[in-house]
Amino acid sequence: MSVRWARIAKTVPCESHHALAVILLPYRPGDWCASAQPCKNRERGARCRKNAPGMKILLVEDHQESRKSLQRLLKRRGHEVVAVGSVEEAEKALAVQTFPFLILDWMLPGKSGIELCQELRAQPRGDEMFILLVTARQDTEDSERALAAGANDYLTKPLDLALLNVRLAVAERQIRELAERNQARAALEESARTTSEILEKTMDGFFAVDYAWNFTYLNPEAETLLGRGRTELIGKGLWKEFPQLIGSPFEMNYRRVMTEQVPIEFEASDASGKVWFEVHAYPSGRGMSVFLRDVSERKSIEEKRLTKSKLESLGTLAGGIAHDLNNILTVISGNIGLAQIEAPGDARSLLSYLSKTGQAAQHAARLSSQLLTFSKGGAPLKRVASVAELLSRAAEFSLYGSNLRAEMDIPADLWKANVDPGQIEQVVNALVINAREAMPHGGTVNIAARNSEPEEKPGALLPAGRYVKITIADRGSGVQEELATRIFDPYFTTKPTASGLGLAISYSIVKKHGGLLHLESSSPEGSTFVFYLPAAGEQLETSGPPTAEQTLFNQQRVLVMDDEAAIRELTSQLLGSLGYEVTAVPDGLEAVKLYERALRRGENFHAVILDATIRGGMGGLATIERLRSLDPQVVAIICSGYSDEAALSEFLAYGFRGALPKPFTRRELADVLQRAFQASKVS
Repeated sequence: MSVRWARIAKTVPCESHHALAVILLPYRPGDWCASAQPCKNRERGARCRKNAPGMKILLVEDHQESRKSLQRLLKRRGHEVVAVGSVEEAEKALAVQTFPFLILDWMLPGKSGIELCQELRAQPRGDEMFILLVTARQDTEDSERALAAGANDYLTKPLDLALLNVRLAVAERQIRELAERNQARAALEESARTTSEILEKTMDGFFAVDYAWNFTYLNPEAETLLGRGRTELIGKGLWKEFPQLIGSPFEMNYRRVMTEQVPIEFEASDASGKVWFEVHAYPSGRGMSVFLRDVSERKSIEEKRLTKSKLESLGTLAGGIAHDLNNILTVISGNIGLAQIEAPGDARSLLSYLSKTGQAAQHAARLSSQLLTFSKGGAPLKRVASVAELLSRAAEFSLYGSNLRAEMDIPADLWKANVDPGQIEQVVNALVINAREAMPHGGTVNIAARNSEPEEKPGALLPAGRYVKITIADRGSGVQEELATRIFDPYFTTKPTASGLGLAISYSIVKKHGGLLHLESSSPEGSTFVFYLPAAGEQLETSGPPTAEQTLFNQQRVLVMDDEAAIRELTSQLLGSLGYEVTAVPDGLEAVKLYERALRRGENFHAVILDATIRGGMGGLATIERLRSLDPQVVAIICSGYSDEAALSEFLAYGFRGALPKPFTRRELADVLQRAFQASKVS
């Protein structure tokens, strides 16, 4: 069997000459595996070479023969080797490639291997390579110097093959561990870069403090939310830079995170209470990291939703109270009217008392309508009315008990308007109350009215036509310019105890009347509100005692339906005093039964007055449908203590000929019957 010899030559510097160490090893292809140990058979040797982990090794050796021999040996272990003869060549190779393993000769022409080792270690990521230093020096001091320069290991010349194999095996294992560590560090750095990019771009604020509460990081959003730049906060103390947080929920929760080492989520506002934050704080190392988000808008929406829910509940309660109060006031007002009829003509004192009591009842009725301020409201129940009288009455009511007085400027020829008096009084009341709040120390509220005929103009908020223009001016401090566009928004208010609905509801009421309400001017000397109401043309005001013509329909039969016995009795008495024959029933089923029986007997009812709401029974809307199926020409009037009842304002759409809101007087009852009979006659 032929034998080949592997020759390893090594030049060892020795003072002034070089000694060449030559190692001859028996070699047959396939007999050496990656561990440089002879395999028991060729098959195993081939398998070892195939599975050997390869590395890129940079070999720096100035002696050419030794360099080639060592390069061949390393390649047999499955490694990729780049061999150069000087530091300059090594630097060029390192500039274009990465080598996890370097074998450096100490003594090289020009720059030495130990100098290259020091330079490589000083570079960024210089610890990510394994450096084996080869030296002819064998004393301990030189070995320590090699390790101090950054070498992971060293070998002395002449090279011992067995020791070289051991060093290579150790190096391979350490390089694998180093590669794993480098990969983990790279992954960690990549994760840190990704996290940093996320934190820099996130819409949430983020900051971190150390164990001493000093800022270590702020992202751009945190700079915005805190109102301070990172350059002025990094390294500074949290409590020193933000003393307003001391004693707040922020301090309480932050300290709990630090002491208990638990994450905490909470919401808190700044010192003004206007800016709200959602905060996620959690322990991080020995310090704390905090995510915070401005949730002021969400809190505002939640607060408005809660306020709306409360006001809707209050509106329901107010509507119920107003309904019951209106029933009581109907009885009071009606009986006052009856007493005035029965009182002797010469009992002037008694009639005066009854008149004043009636006026008080009317004030109470207006107060009842104010209970519906917090409810949704409804379409206006319009009638032609004197705006001058309406303004005088509303101003007197609104300023009662205040330290203000009203200065009225109303011409005698002021047009009448087709309005819902109760709702327009509510508008005047809201504007006057606004003036009262603007002048807490008293003063004068100027109320003026004029006939107005604006022309058609492009972009005009008010169509051309005939209007009554009402102006209410105060001498307060005015409305701030930035708030002027929001004063009519629902729930907007600058007063802590106000609902923010007065002006919003007033705006809605005027708009439903076909008019316009706006802030005409505002300055430190006061504010002026103006609203327009469509004029009523040549129509006569629908109020006043029944005329001779109105009595033509007396002695007619009227059916009254109401679940309140007192209302039934009063309505019957009022109608009787007007000359009508009255039948009263408590619910809709009884009304339908009596109406149908009267039809069969030919004793038709000429009119029916139906209460809209019957507790536990059939109300007015269901009853009118049944009656119209019996008699399409039925003359029906809807009556309700809910002034926002839709059928009151849209009674024609529901099949009624008229509407009668509670409380009502004898005159109003006569008027509504007169109009209903006239409408029936025309149709």
